[in-house]
Amino acid sequence: MNLPSFDFTNWREHPSDNRYEVFFYKTKKEGDYFEQLLITSKVVYEAYTDEEEEKYKYYYATKKIDSKQVIKLNHLTIGQFRSRFIANHFLRYALVIVMLVIMTLAVVGYLKAN
Repeated sequence: MNLPSFDFTNWREHPSDNRYEVFFYKTKKEGDYFEQLLITSKVVYEAYTDEEEEKYKYYYATKKIDSKQVIKLNHLTIGQFRSRFIANHFLRYALVIVMLVIMTLAVVGYLKAN
């Protein structure tokens, strides 16, 4: 699938049938989880695995009329497998503390100026 180099979504309109949208995933775990959500939600879909593709290997086509529901399932899948923005606990809390100090200084500076 020919994808733009900078994009935040993992779905496109089907290349040959505009009644469908195609969702794609990098790992088998993500694909299996999404497929399980589709099954439990009783959404009709077609699955395809492309072993030759380097980046995205697992494709799922769903009808556009189910788009709203399927996008929610897609977000659940992405949320299930996402990594933390800042993985290190120390750095995460240090950033929060630094931001609180900056905000405190800003509020104190504002109050003293008035």
